[in-house]
Amino acid sequence: MSRTEDHLKITPAIQLSVGECPIYFQEPCTSNMVKFLLSLRIGDSTTINSLDPYKPQLPREYNVLVPLKIIIHGYGGLSVDIATGNVTKAYQEVGYNVIIVDWEPLASLPCYPTAFLNTWHVGQCLSILVVSLLPLGISPGFIHAIGFSLGAHVAGLAGSNLKNTLGYSFRRITGLDPALPFFATLKNEWKLDPTDANFVDVIHTNAGAFGKVEATGHVDFYVNGGSLQPHCYKARYPPLCSHAAAGLYFAESIRRNSKKFIGVECENIASYWLGWCTSGKRAVMGEFATFTTRGTYYVTTSEKPPFALDRI
Repeated sequence: MSRTEDHLKITPAIQLSVGECPIYFQEPCTSNMVKFLLSLRIGDSTTINSLDPYKPQLPREYNVLVPLKIIIHGYGGLSVDIATGNVTKAYQEVGYNVIIVDWEPLASLPCYPTAFLNTWHVGQCLSILVVSLLPLGISPGFIHAIGFSLGAHVAGLAGSNLKNTLGYSFRRITGLDPALPFFATLKNEWKLDPTDANFVDVIHTNAGAFGKVEATGHVDFYVNGGSLQPHCYKARYPPLCSHAAAGLYFAESIRRNSKKFIGVECENIASYWLGWCTSGKRAVMGEFATFTTRGTYYVTTSEKPPFALDRI
């Protein structure tokens, strides 16, 4: 049996639950728990096609030369995740191929502890789909995965699984304010880290509350200090607004606005606020980040859209 065939075999089902909150572990991927929705822009309309992770069939309109983006929502699911909703809409407008990972039944409110545990299963399902796309001419080295909150760690787990199975992983993973609760001290194998893709870039907008504090990728961007976003000061719940802002900023960067999000390299937030980093290196944050960028950068935005300032 080949490595790919071994990876795709169905493992024995192990399903548990805590009250009404399901936990899936080594459960075969089923469409009622994890859905893969392929979004294609055809002319002025967008079509949605379901993909079987074991035997995906691409519509004849699919163009393998168009970049493929895989978008993974966070806790609560697509119905409440405005962060990935903004990103998906932006990619659809540009005309990219988009696969939306819908794992809402395993991430629904108020089941955060089990949603955390289910990230492993969803990451496994995603890696199975990606391996199944190989015979169709789509390599992981051509794929950019974008995950918000818990979804960022799902992308990392899938990338790690692909690396262990194929020997290589995604071209790029973008982590949009990767989730902090339960991910604070875990080993790299259980969270997003720089080994999960050729390039891992991370945007921090609510560090210390819903989002991770420490650097998580090859390059990490802390926006407006990384914890609380200016346009969220008067929001009903500023931390949650700030958490979702990572998707808002990233979506703006996709649309190729004339202004860009520019970060300045700095060792820590204290040095940044004291103004000691104005002579540091600059880097672009968002869709058009440079793959050779390394380090920690701090980005300042406007208090209202458009948020990019094209300066520090």
